[in-house]
Amino acid sequence: MKIITRVILCLAFCLLCASFASAQKISKTAIFATEGTFSNISAGEGGDYGGMQIYLTDSDGQFYAAVTIAQGVLLPPVLIKVKAQIETRKIEFTLPKEMGARKFTGTVTADGLTLFENKQRMFLKRKC
Repeated sequence: MKIITRVILCLAFCLLCASFASAQKISKTAIFATEGTFSNISAGEGGDYGGMQIYLTDSDGQFYAAVTIAQGVLLPPVLIKVKAQIETRKIEFTLPKEMGARKFTGTVTADGLTLFENKQRMFLKRKC
């Protein structure tokens, strides 16, 4: 009789714990990650494209960016290693020599990516 009582009390305790756990509020805040697609590419009146698009991703602790630049037409994307500080959401990368060896630093936010090149500010809106 003692074993049956213990089993019933154990089951009652488990059900009680499960009901408390399911009753807790689940946070509705969206999880925001450093990874994503950021772009400010637009078409001008004459149909020429201008701007930049960056797909930022993490692979086993190393960040990479597929960078597409639009100068009249969309240039082929280039894959670049990115130095990233995850805690502060700061990134840094340099385009290859054939693309002008331009150096960028920036900060990722929930809204997008703010880049700086030679003290010039550029904002790329988060697309996904």
